[in-house]
Amino acid sequence: MGDTLLIRAGLLNPVDTDRWTFHREGGLLLDGDRIVDAGPLARFHDHPASRVLDVDGVLVPGFVDVHIHWVQHHVRGRFQSDLMEWLREHIWPEEAGFEVDDFARRHAGAFFADTVRAGTTLGMAYSSPHLSALRLAGEAARGDWLLGNAIMEKAAPEPLRQASPDNVDQVAPLLAELGRERYALTPRFALNCSAGLMHDLGELARRENAFVQTHLSESVNEIREIRAAFPEARDYTDVYDRAGLLGPRSVLGHCIHLSEREHDTLARRRAWIAHCPSSNEALGSGRMDLAAVRRHGTRYALASDVGAGPSHSMLHVMQRFLAQHRQAGETVTPQEALYRATLAGADCLGRGDRAGDLTPGKRADFVVLPAPDAGVAAEDWFEELLAGEARDLETRPLQTWIGGAPVQPDP
Repeated sequence: MGDTLLIRAGLLNPVDTDRWTFHREGGLLLDGDRIVDAGPLARFHDHPASRVLDVDGVLVPGFVDVHIHWVQHHVRGRFQSDLMEWLREHIWPEEAGFEVDDFARRHAGAFFADTVRAGTTLGMAYSSPHLSALRLAGEAARGDWLLGNAIMEKAAPEPLRQASPDNVDQVAPLLAELGRERYALTPRFALNCSAGLMHDLGELARRENAFVQTHLSESVNEIREIRAAFPEARDYTDVYDRAGLLGPRSVLGHCIHLSEREHDTLARRRAWIAHCPSSNEALGSGRMDLAAVRRHGTRYALASDVGAGPSHSMLHVMQRFLAQHRQAGETVTPQEALYRATLAGADCLGRGDRAGDLTPGKRADFVVLPAPDAGVAAEDWFEELLAGEARDLETRPLQTWIGGAPVQPDP
């Protein structure tokens, strides 16, 4: 090993939906940007390390946000109305401004500085249709991000339609340029794309094993418009399935109002749901049927969906996940909340082998949270931490580390 660093601090590490490991006195051994070992501090008493750092706090894997609109960050939580009205009256006019490079550059910098402060080290984000804004976001990214320019060939304001790719030959070069681990095919939602274009995008996704991000079944009015636009489809999910857009690398935002047939289709295609509890609540869109998702074994991870979501903090998203589903009588635990905001998200984005928890060989991306008082159980401490985030949307981790080094976001 080279220049190794032993960090002595508390450790909280997700295992699966029901379990985590917690060491009040723990150690995390790093070699460069990688984790070498993690566990109780006693394990490291005789372990040679080049440097030792004592941290007053608990180390938790960096958070993962699998569905967020970086171009809506500056208007997050500002408007609360029906989804379709909100998009047409507020959001799409805002996104048209990203045609201007200085505007896009400034907002990209602010977005990634804020997500770093919030402890998000991995994510998938929607850009506006503008190619320049997409590239500027890629240059500004802090951490590990997949980005996609929203494809809006129809049923959108003219400035956005003019900026959008309208055939697959305009999308394939972007995938080649940015790479399938950095670029996601992004048909914004079915109303913005013809059946033919979605079919071509589906073929490209299968051929290149590319990621796909889009929206599915967020609001009742949206579904009504989809039915009118695609009368040949059995339901909203069938629109995407016919196009070949559903697969193991498909990440579908919301999925609130699904039939049993649709749940079954998503499970069989091994698609992922980006579950956005804070956004669903803010727009009054409804609650994802967690019991149905569990019954069908559909894979899902948590997401903020800023700007409909009021906060890009995954601590806030976790708190709303617990509160909403408990109010509906579902059994949800802080262990599952953490898992869905870390390791499940890394698996969703194809990074489960290199991110999402604090295990040897993975990238040293983590956050420092305030330590619990003596004698306080980990579950109680974490729940209280999340409750604090619900009261103050600006509560943040004490520090964020990416690739084995603390990150100081621009002020």
